[in-house]
Amino acid sequence: MFETLVQILCQIKEDPSLRERLKLETDLNNDIGLDSLQMINFMVKVEEGLKIEIDYDEFDYSHLGSIATFIDFLGRCAPAAGTYEYAVE
Repeated sequence: MFETLVQILCQIKEDPSLRERLKLETDLNNDIGLDSLQMINFMVKVEEGLKIEIDYDEFDYSHLGSIATFIDFLGRCAPAAGTYEYAVE
């Protein structure tokens, strides 16, 4: 899950070198510098990439205090409805 989040963050920030600086302790609120549009895009891509549905009633910005804290929160989220795996030929 960590690698998926790192990939998404590098993509959103358009900065592949960000990968080298991200750790489980990285503060998603303060260390990454996502603006509000990037944050929305991040959350959508996390749901799509991990095939989960974030419970925004339970979500709090404190969950972004570190990547590890966010991963813990995501572990409690339900799989997205209607998700399935398929092979692309």
